[in-house]
Amino acid sequence: MKSNASLKELAGFLKAAETILIFTHTNPDGDALGSAAALCRVLRKMGKTSWILMDEEVPEYISFMDTEFVTRDKDCLKDHDVSICVDCGEYGRFPALADKFDEGKLHLCVDHHATGDGFGDHYYIDPSEAATCQLIYKLIKELEAAVAEGSDAATGLIDKTVAESLYTGINTDTGSFQYSNTTADTHAIAADLMAHGIDHTAINVKLYQTIPMTKLKIQASILQRAEFLFGGKVAVGYVTGQMLEEAGAVLDDAEGTIDMLRNIEGVEIAAFLKEKGEAVKVSMRAKSYANVAEIVSVFGGGGHVKAAGCTLEMGMDEALDAIKKAIGEHF
Repeated sequence: MKSNASLKELAGFLKAAETILIFTHTNPDGDALGSAAALCRVLRKMGKTSWILMDEEVPEYISFMDTEFVTRDKDCLKDHDVSICVDCGEYGRFPALADKFDEGKLHLCVDHHATGDGFGDHYYIDPSEAATCQLIYKLIKELEAAVAEGSDAATGLIDKTVAESLYTGINTDTGSFQYSNTTADTHAIAADLMAHGIDHTAINVKLYQTIPMTKLKIQASILQRAEFLFGGKVAVGYVTGQMLEEAGAVLDDAEGTIDMLRNIEGVEIAAFLKEKGEAVKVSMRAKSYANVAEIVSVFGGGGHVKAAGCTLEMGMDEALDAIKKAIGEHF
């Protein structure tokens, strides 16, 4: 754990604030958006003025979540009391909004990525947590205690909508509770969230069983071009703008392909490269013994031992060569 403040102390800062702006990393996943959405709704229930600031549209595959308080308006709050980033712990993960983050009078961070070295005035980073949503759940419990202090009335800040956001984030970051980061604590938190009346079956259907035809087409195209190296221990796939155009797909349709590559028998490391503008976004997954965070750290990336990523400012061919070389050196 890397922290200079407890969750109780962070709850105290949020309770004292009146205006709070929440940030996630670019291209937010279920854990990032779920953490932000749950925290924002809770702060609104406490009477705070709070927004989630993003510089892009919410990815389609998680757009069913509570996005009522998401905005792209950088002027939604001025001279706000607190900036808090969730599921990320460095400026490089939300560069377009770093200046707005700095405008906050107090800067907080809650994250579960091991590569964060401490960020903001007060931070709480715990890589042992399966998802940042688990940390936000515990932070909300501290907020409940802070609100209830001095009062005989029980305070319940987690409602069905908040529970759905937290459950979705935990679900996606544990691979539907399949990954090695899933713990007894993960299941205990999920059980409590389910007790708030969420429809976990509907969430799973939306996440895993509602696949558009364009997604299948682009995944087929990616798998046809995939390379298998080192005796099948490494799978490398990629997607370009031209491939998307030919399949009538968008970049969001390629989401989840990295897991398909990793799940192939014999594969230990899966790498997936996405052409995005002038850069290439790289995702890596390990199945059992490899450390992909170590591999991407060569390129200034980070993440977890079993799931990490980086951004390469180069063309696809050059990026593929660089990634394959780095994986080879790791082996």
